[in-house]
Amino acid sequence: MDWSLIFGALAAIGTVAVAILAIWGEWFRSKFAGPKLVLVPHNFRGTVTTLSVRGGMKVQAYKAIYYHLKVKNNRRWASVKNCRVLLKQLHRRGPDGKFHTVPLVVPLQFVWAPAEWAPTEQSFTDEAILDFGRLIEGTEVYEPLFYVTSANFQGFIKANEAVRFTLQIVADNYSAIKYQVFEVAWNGKFDESLDKMEQNLRIEEINEKK
Repeated sequence: MDWSLIFGALAAIGTVAVAILAIWGEWFRSKFAGPKLVLVPHNFRGTVTTLSVRGGMKVQAYKAIYYHLKVKNNRRWASVKNCRVLLKQLHRRGPDGKFHTVPLVVPLQFVWAPAEWAPTEQSFTDEAILDFGRLIEGTEVYEPLFYVTSANFQGFIKANEAVRFTLQIVADNYSAIKYQVFEVAWNGKFDESLDKMEQNLRIEEINEKK
């Protein structure tokens, strides 16, 4: 057995491996050792709060119900860097009971909670909470919450309507392209009682077949 040939081959393999890691190291780390992220319900029952709206010199208080998702990291040893959650697709329920694609010009970024002080990009190890949407007493729509909403956005939900939101998690060190779909259906009724609201507004994840 010619050990010199074996050692030479191993050295060559090591050199190639070092070169590959130098070029693709970040990709390998994000793919196999980076964070593993998933969207899960945080509060689909809703949270009742008071929303103050200023109009001129007056401040009007309204009851509002907020609904939340959270991004969970299943690899807590790998911190998430600059995470965002984007709306990638919209589907509305038509008169035939089927869901049909609605144009979405650009992806929209959901708001991190609490909106008053949370940064637009979150870095964390365990989980981070997201404002998925809200109902405001006296209004006629369920409103998904984004930092900026396009003028032609068609994802607001009125009485007896249902919309499916396709979401994607993105981060500086997260490379998986995975979409999750959440359906919101509302009968148009608002009530401060969350027990009653569970019958009026429903949110559920849709596991679509590929």
